[in-house]
Amino acid sequence: MRTINKLITLSALTTSIQVFASDATFHADAQIGLTTNSDLAIKELDDISSQSDTGSILKAGVSAELHATDNLKFTPSYRYEQTNYNQLDQYDLALHQYSLDSSYSLSGTDVGIRYDGALAKVAKETFLTLDQASLYVGHYVNPTTYLRTAIRASDKQFATQSMRDAKGLGLDSNLYYFINQGKTMLLLGASLDRENADSEQFNFKSWGLNTGITHRFKAFDISNKAGLSWRYQDKNYQEVINQPLTQSEPSRDESRSVVSAFWQLSVFDSLQIVTEAEYGDYQSKLATNTYTQSIASLSLKASF
Repeated sequence: MRTINKLITLSALTTSIQVFASDATFHADAQIGLTTNSDLAIKELDDISSQSDTGSILKAGVSAELHATDNLKFTPSYRYEQTNYNQLDQYDLALHQYSLDSSYSLSGTDVGIRYDGALAKVAKETFLTLDQASLYVGHYVNPTTYLRTAIRASDKQFATQSMRDAKGLGLDSNLYYFINQGKTMLLLGASLDRENADSEQFNFKSWGLNTGITHRFKAFDISNKAGLSWRYQDKNYQEVINQPLTQSEPSRDESRSVVSAFWQLSVFDSLQIVTEAEYGDYQSKLATNTYTQSIASLSLKASF
């Protein structure tokens, strides 16, 4: 019900903005395909299956770009993603994502406020809701270089493990560099995060890095887009001392290193074949949370 109310509110706001918008464009896409996963897991709940499976994926999204004035823009969006596995259906995942971005641009500088929400279900049961608000500033350092910095505040709520409910603060900065007449984009970013949970054993501070490259090109007169990225996060959890024995809980400190790649081949202007692959190395001082995971998918995507 809470998520439905949020969607109704976002829809009402979008409708109100559209009435006053001087210019509006809309975009939608749908994607269906097959996937394979070497180690099914719900990372947020420390549920690592150590089992592999194959399945199907379904994705769909809609977004709008509404210009109230030449400088003021609103961008609402909604996206749904679903993964159903053939054998381990207890790991079937459904994810609802919704957002509203408002930004004001002037002389190469963007100032904006953004809301992001998410509802995640596993085996058709809700396990996580997320609300996040951010304030950001972006600026074109020169015609080919764009720097964006954001501060974020988030609220996580878990349906079955309320001790993991947490409020967080984050700061991230990303540098985008465009070459080849904008066909190639290079990304370099860094982030800092802190979360305070209802149970102090889940409190943590973290830092992260991310980098990537995407490139658009034509081969045999067919449009292609390919990308490669890497992200790293190091989490330091609060040490918990059990009184009166003064014995500490085992450390939960962990790190994540994930490499992702994709290749998008345009069959027609609005129809693409998409290949995606990801390899993650998850290291933790808790042996049960240490594992590697390989995910690959092949899908057909239509854009409208």
